[in-house]
Parts: sequence; C-alpha cells; structure tokens
Amino acid sequence: MKNKQTVNALIFIVILFLAVYVFKTLDAAGNTPLGQLAEGLARHDVVLEEWTLHTKKQFSLNEKEFFEKVQHLKKQYRQYEWTFTREDGTVKATGMYADPKKRVRAKIHVVSTLKNEGPVSYLLYEQKGAGLRENWNDTYEQFERDAFDIMREKTAVFTCLKGHLNGMMDVVLQKKANELVKEFNATSVEDLIEPNFVSVSAFTNEWKESIKTEKHQMNLQVSLRNAGMGEKLTVTVGTPIVTTEY
Repeated sequence: MKNKQTVNALIFIVILFLAVYVFKTLDAAGNTPLGQLAEGLARHDVVLEEWTLHTKKQFSLNEKEFFEKVQHLKKQYRQYEWTFTREDGTVKATGMYADPKKRVRAKIHVVSTLKNEGPVSYLLYEQKGAGLRENWNDTYEQFERDAFDIMREKTAVFTCLKGHLNGMMDVVLQKKANELVKEFNATSVEDLIEPNFVSVSAFTNEWKESIKTEKHQMNLQVSLRNAGMGEKLTVTVGTPIVTTEY
C-alpha cells in the first residue's frame, strides 16, 4: 500500500512540474518584446516614463509617386494632421495624431531624397506613450496591426522604454547594466563605459529580430546615465537597439 501511495505521489509531482513548465512556456510564447522589457524593468524598480514603438521600410519613389503615396495616406488617415516640407532635393510629409483615449501619440513619416542616381524613400510609423499600460502585450500587438495596415507588409518593430531609478546615485552603472542584460537572458557583445554613462549591446534568444554590428549580432541595448548629484539615474532599454535619446 505504501509503495502504491509513493508511486502515486511521484506521478502527481511529475505531472505538477510538467503543468508548470507548459504554463510558463505558453506564457513566455505569448509575451511580446514590449511586455518582456516592461516586466523586466519593473523587477529592477525602474520607474517607467515613456515607451516608443516604431517600424520603417525603404523603397524608391520618384516625385510623382511620392505625392501619390502621400495623398493616399492622407485620405486613409484623415484624423492625422499633415505637414509637408521640401529642402535640398528631399521631400518630407509627416502626419501626427494624438489619441487621448489610448494615451498614445502616433506619427507617419514619408521621406524621399530625389537623387540623380535614383530616389531613396522611407516610410516610417511610430507610436509613443507615457507611463504604464494596462496591458503591454495588447499595446504591442495593436501597433503591429496598425503598422501592417500602413506598410502593407510585416516589418521589423523597434521597441524602446525609458525610465529612472530614484535614490540610487551611488549605484555602479556597469554593474546595474549587466544585471539588466542578465534579466533578459542576454550576453553582452559590446559596451561603452564612461564615468557617468554606460551602454551595453547584447544578444538574447528571447527575440527573433537582430541587427549586425561590425563583429556581432545584437538585439538588446541597455543604457544608463547618471546626470549628477540630486538627479535621477536614467535607464533606457531597447530591442534590437535603443532608438531614443539617452
């Protein structure tokens, strides 16, 4: 009887561990880069101030095609306020929209450099917000849907969050940066170390997107800046690279 109880107990423990593993695997699979970064920073007591998502694609538009593209976007996104500039052979159109309900500022930016050897054009889409979100994954997934509508194809998404640490001016910047790199199961590939500023480029298998430096692939960048006595310690984290000013 005791042997049977022992076997049953062992079977129950194995099933329990398998259930926990499967749950964690499914949970991780459904977590977006924005969600992972926000949760990781929260575990290190970083007070989030702002977040940015952006994507872009490159193509070639002559001047006629550029204006046709802009007119199409203006017609499709009437809620945006549009401006146009031309300077030194470069034409730019920018649409801006603030959504108070979602607490998001969005921007569509079309740029074309009309060179003799051939025009080079970019279409960029960006969303910015301040503070915390009720659901980071929903925010990221909504951005992906909006970006697909604008780009008409799936493009790489750049994710960046910025915040600060209070009362930690005596923290060792490099040590804290390395702690954040480890938080995302990443390995450092390059770093820049100055007295009041540290930037670490790293690679993690958590995300598919990456960019290549001179020697390595990277898809995570962690930056910390100490502005001086009485100031906040600024933390900026991005994948695959930081896209905002430190």
